[in-house]
Amino acid sequence: MAKKQNKSVRKNSASEVKNDLKDNPLYNYGLVILFFVFLILLTSFKITGDDDVFWHLATGRYIVETHHVPSTDIFGFVTEGQEWMPFEWGWDVITYGLYNIGGYNAILIFRTLIFVLIFLLFFLILRKFKVSHTLIFFFLTLLAFGIIDRLTPRPHIMSLLFFVILLYIIIEYRYFKRENYKILFFIPLIFLLWANIHMGIIAGIFLMGVYVLSEILIFLYPAKFSGKEIPSLTKSGLYRLIIIFVISILVMFINPNTYATYIYAYDHTKMKLLETINEWRSPFDEMFGGGFVTTIYKVFLFGGIVILYYAVKTRDLFAALVFISFAVYSVRAVRFTVDYLIIITIFLTVSVSYIITSSKNEGLKRFFTTNPVPKVALEIILLFFIINLPNDKLYMDHLKYYRVSGFGINSDFIPVQMFDFMKENRIPETGQRPLNHFGSGGYLVWNFPGSKNFIDSRNLNDEIFSEYNTLMAMRPGFENKLKSYDIDYSLYLAPDLVRAPAEMQQSIISYYSKHPDEWKLVFWDDKSFLYVKNLPRFEDVIDKYEYKYVTPYNFLYQKNVLENAVKEDPVRLKEEIGRKLSEDPDGLIINSINSTYSNRLK
Repeated sequence: MAKKQNKSVRKNSASEVKNDLKDNPLYNYGLVILFFVFLILLTSFKITGDDDVFWHLATGRYIVETHHVPSTDIFGFVTEGQEWMPFEWGWDVITYGLYNIGGYNAILIFRTLIFVLIFLLFFLILRKFKVSHTLIFFFLTLLAFGIIDRLTPRPHIMSLLFFVILLYIIIEYRYFKRENYKILFFIPLIFLLWANIHMGIIAGIFLMGVYVLSEILIFLYPAKFSGKEIPSLTKSGLYRLIIIFVISILVMFINPNTYATYIYAYDHTKMKLLETINEWRSPFDEMFGGGFVTTIYKVFLFGGIVILYYAVKTRDLFAALVFISFAVYSVRAVRFTVDYLIIITIFLTVSVSYIITSSKNEGLKRFFTTNPVPKVALEIILLFFIINLPNDKLYMDHLKYYRVSGFGINSDFIPVQMFDFMKENRIPETGQRPLNHFGSGGYLVWNFPGSKNFIDSRNLNDEIFSEYNTLMAMRPGFENKLKSYDIDYSLYLAPDLVRAPAEMQQSIISYYSKHPDEWKLVFWDDKSFLYVKNLPRFEDVIDKYEYKYVTPYNFLYQKNVLENAVKEDPVRLKEEIGRKLSEDPDGLIINSINSTYSNRLK
């Protein structure tokens, strides 16, 4: 009896495209190939402004070397010993292993493979519903741009993969092979892995819970929610599903800190400093305006009306509950909108396909199923993206979105040159208590094993973030804090320095620049500064590398220092300009200084 019902489900699927048999496969193959080439290029970009990548690597190294997952902070000299649970430790170990195999490129390739697998699973699921290639790749292309902010090589991408794998299993069992309950046995294994990789598992168990609830309601009210196309489970089948759900919840606690992991993660979301981080703001915050990412999210959100229509027509309670629950979930913060997009794409695409294929307008049906025109149009659009991704024109010119295609680290944003200088001159070994910029703390502990930072993007607590802001913004009492923390060197990262030089006046850079007897600038470029305190242990570095006159701050805000040097110390001034030009021949600031003073120093 069950087999007959399942044949009926497959045969009479509401989204089946009758004209699909007449579809020209060449256009479909073209769409498949071009889309995945586009996806590979879209997910192949350099690490830029993502300090999390580096402290994750440092954590992985620590775990591999010590065979221990820490429960207190091991990276900060101020926060040392405070509670810290690296609940993403599985990702940390994986990426550290990949780094040892092929450096940063291995991690970036792994990232791309994850997204290829995600979108391949989407394609396979949608083809099971007989959705046309035109609709599939239209929605998948929108999805790719909608999640563009979350394509970075961080542990959340594993949550996105687990969402889709979980959906694949649920959909395969619910809509196509009710008799194949053994596929459900993979679900606890997924949650076991998930529990040690990313806290997206909370949304994952919520998704599973929504599915179980839908099956319970269908079982209790079969006349309302079941039919030939979506039959209810048998009592034994429902019990089996509930047991699997309970086991999935239990395996969530198989991690280094069991239930404390989730208490810690929850407390973490209550920190005030998260209010300053964009991804924790509401997607309806006016700061996001009409950006293309927000627009795509809103299209998918309000497009949920189509899902509700489909759910009513087909008695698909699961689709309706998924939309309602994750729509509510997503409006809390921008970071949750990507989860929503990933989870809802299948149901939105199937719903649109259902409406089109149920239409009495044969021309409309043919247009979205067998007509080659929309397919060729999509192929041309994808080809345009493919051509304009490697040269960054798609990002920079068309989307006005800062991203650099390629592999490795974007040294125009990450202070690679400054850290090379620090390695050559053993700055972290000479100093021990740095005041580092928030966006370089992870890079510091990754590059210098055993060194401590002041802060990094792990967001350990509100207190350290407040102390950091007091120091960097020169709030009342900051000088005493510099002394009480015994800061002996300072790193400042300013990627927008050339475009927004006023940052120097508004930050601790101005204080260092006005106290040259106490703080010595030994390295700078168009995006970073390295100051060391005038202490005997830094004497050799200061004697060799101090920039007494040639600094960005002096050039813009203390021109009298440079003017006096022209008159009183031209030899030293010329030497500093020459040294900086030899280190950074393409530097915009040093070339501006050189063009201003070179003729006067001849």
